[in-house]
Amino acid sequence: MEMFGTFALGVAAALVAQAGGRPLARRSRPVLRTVIKQAILLGEGVRVRTEGLREDIADLAAEARVEARQQRQGQAAPSVSGI
Repeated sequence: MEMFGTFALGVAAALVAQAGGRPLARRSRPVLRTVIKQAILLGEGVRVRTEGLREDIADLAAEARVEARQQRQGQAAPSVSGI
């Protein structure tokens, strides 16, 4: 999804450059380049945070599996207190 946003931003920049001609394109180029760079950095930040969240969820799922396995084993064991 982030690549699509960057691509769309590039297309919009090209359209603005064509519509306004060379003077506008020359003046807007640094601004557009900065906007595109910020979009790329934002996308990378989102990707890193998403990977961290995915790892946290995987850790929680592993802990839940261990607890569920322990709980099943505890319930499946025969009770010796009634003898």
